[in-house]
Amino acid sequence: MLQPIRPSELDRTWSRVPGPSNLKNWLAGCSRAIDALVYPTECPVCRAPSSPEVFCGACREELVNASGATCERCAMPVGPWANTSGGCGECRGRSLGFDSAIALGSYQGPIRDLCLRLKHKTNAWLAPWLADLLIESQVEVLSQLRDALVVPVPLHWRREWTRGYNQADALASTLASRLGLKLRRPLRRVVATPTLAQAGRVERAETMRNAFRARRFASLRGRTVLLVDDILTTGATCGAAARALKRKGTDRVVVAVIGRAEGK
Repeated sequence: MLQPIRPSELDRTWSRVPGPSNLKNWLAGCSRAIDALVYPTECPVCRAPSSPEVFCGACREELVNASGATCERCAMPVGPWANTSGGCGECRGRSLGFDSAIALGSYQGPIRDLCLRLKHKTNAWLAPWLADLLIESQVEVLSQLRDALVVPVPLHWRREWTRGYNQADALASTLASRLGLKLRRPLRRVVATPTLAQAGRVERAETMRNAFRARRFASLRGRTVLLVDDILTTGATCGAAARALKRKGTDRVVVAVIGRAEGK
């Protein structure tokens, strides 16, 4: 599996660059310093030593296998013998806006902690590693999206300015790069919606109605879109984004998230 490029790998690159040796030594020293600052030497889940990987072997295996049996339509965990034709008990009979969904695992325990940390710009370094885990966990589904466009769920410009970055965009960038797909940002969040953490399904759906709009010249007709966010709860946010994409002609929308939370 492809891994994020660690700054220390620049040492070998700079060693081939002609120029004064003191400059190359200084640049190599800088890359090692960045390496030490950005990539911790302990697992962010259990704090066990993990260098040169970010996650230790045990935690990495647990995260990759966290999803278990899930509903193909909404990514909700289900029992091994559940009948999910037409959806599960969570989504059957509901209009979701998107066609299917995948997740690294349930929004609890380590995955919940990692998703919450990812919302802060200082932890943006986690995004490539979590995206890689998602790819390994859901490789069977993702390998079938050969011509898909990867689209992050956008934040409203005020929230992104306050937060400093968009975690969905960081995840989408890595997924596009690893899968060899095109990254596009055709959506705008035109409504500054309030925080939905305490809202129920009906309130979330009403709040997110028409919150997204596809850009005027976005070319989406007939395309499959891999719509990326960090967490899927009731599906209101991803559903509203998917509907905006379909109004622009998108044929199919597959949602990819790190955490799948239970809807309220």
